[in-house]
Amino acid sequence: MIRRLLPADASRLAQIEELQPYSAHWGEKGFADEVHNPYSFVWCWEEKGRINGFIALRLAAGFCEILNLAVAPSACRRGIGFKLLYFALTDVRALGGERVTLEVNAKNAPAVGLYTKAGFKPCGLRKGFYNGTEDALIMGMNL
Repeated sequence: MIRRLLPADASRLAQIEELQPYSAHWGEKGFADEVHNPYSFVWCWEEKGRINGFIALRLAAGFCEILNLAVAPSACRRGIGFKLLYFALTDVRALGGERVTLEVNAKNAPAVGLYTKAGFKPCGLRKGFYNGTEDALIMGMNL
């Protein structure tokens, strides 16, 4: 089941991203802050009362940026990331979103593959963006 982030979920989302080396690492406070941001949308994937993934984005003036997406390692390779992404893109389109962008570590092949499968195209590169050593691939798509 996909549902919106609740304040009580912040701790679990922080746990999930801590286990994923390429996630944004917002921490519990970062997720708790997103609950109160009127431009922020965070959806959680919940199974049997346990959150196993999430996607976070911001939408304003027709422009959307995907900020954070992670799935618990124990739930990977089951299509959860794609389902979250598809749900988010469908919702953004319904809310008037026209363009979506994101940045992803160029070495994160599973994430690049996920975004490519969803229709994102490379549109830029930020050299040394992560820790001064790893490149950020900028991807985007029109809705």
